[in-house]
Amino acid sequence: MKRIAAIVQSCVAIIIATLLFALPVLAQDEQSLSLRLSRDFGYSSGTGRVQGAFSMIASGPENLERVQFKIDEQVIGEVNQPPFRLRFSTGDYPMGVHTLVATGVTSDGSMLESDPIRVEFVSADEGWQTAGKIAIPIVAIVGGIMLATFLLPLLFRRGKRVQLPAGARRSYGMPGGGICPKCNRPFALHVFGLNMLIGKLDRCPYCGQWSLMRRASLQELHAAEAAELEAMPGEPGLPDSSEEDYRRQVEDSRYL
Repeated sequence: MKRIAAIVQSCVAIIIATLLFALPVLAQDEQSLSLRLSRDFGYSSGTGRVQGAFSMIASGPENLERVQFKIDEQVIGEVNQPPFRLRFSTGDYPMGVHTLVATGVTSDGSMLESDPIRVEFVSADEGWQTAGKIAIPIVAIVGGIMLATFLLPLLFRRGKRVQLPAGARRSYGMPGGGICPKCNRPFALHVFGLNMLIGKLDRCPYCGQWSLMRRASLQELHAAEAAELEAMPGEPGLPDSSEEDYRRQVEDSRYL
């Protein structure tokens, strides 16, 4: 029993010692001031090299009343209400390594100071050159993918034409449909078509011609389908059969 009592006393002593040590630390954390750097516009290498417009943002206890922001021990501004945020431009200071610090005052008169942040202000040319080294390969890859999606279908489908009876209903899908200005036949716009400002450059699957066309409404597409039947008797190249037989072929094509 004495041994158990000794173990219990030791555990209680350890718990009390831990609490006595933790409470001042927690109280100190609650009264601490933190500082972080936020990029508004410009360049940041991720390793402390920055250029452009940035903001220093301070956060602390609820009774924090005002914060002074400093660069190399020189006060550059003061904020008297949350959010405690101050914007500055690296171009207003000499290039090189600088130390950023925030000091705050609470309602009970306590003085708080953040941990310093060390950054290097670099020139705008260096910032743009570094950003260009990152952006140019990305733009080249995206442009290559877009060019491939346009050229590959053109090469593999070159000369191929779709044989579809006039007046047959089409499935236009998500891209929608357009009406070829060469043969006036409606068709589903292709994903590989090149989007332009005034329309889409696409290839008609019936006549094989490339044209710049806009996306037509469903009513316009159905009207173009009906117009194919009206032009059927005088249109060259259509099957030599009666109109009734041809309409039956069109009806059967819906199930293909």
